[in-house]
Amino acid sequence: MNVLAASLFFGGVSGILAYNKARNALEWFIAGCLIGPFALVVALLPMGLKPGVTRKCPACSETVRSDAQVCRFCHTDLRWNKY
Repeated sequence: MNVLAASLFFGGVSGILAYNKARNALEWFIAGCLIGPFALVVALLPMGLKPGVTRKCPACSETVRSDAQVCRFCHTDLRWNKY
C-alpha cells in the first residue's frame, strides 16, 4: 500500500509541475508513477520556449503560456504584448 501511495504522489506532483510548465501532464503523471522521484527532478528542470505554446514575459523574461493574460511571476498584463 505504501508503494502505491508513493507512486501516486510522485505521479501527481510530476503531472502538476508539468502542467504548470505547459508540458503534457498525463505523460508526466505516468512517468512519475513509474520512476518516482527521478521524474519529479526532471519535471523541475527549466524548459525552453515552444512556439505557439509558451513565450517570454517582456518584463521578467520568465516562460509563460502563450495564452496567458497576466504573467504568473511578476503579474504584468500580457494582453497588449502579443508577440
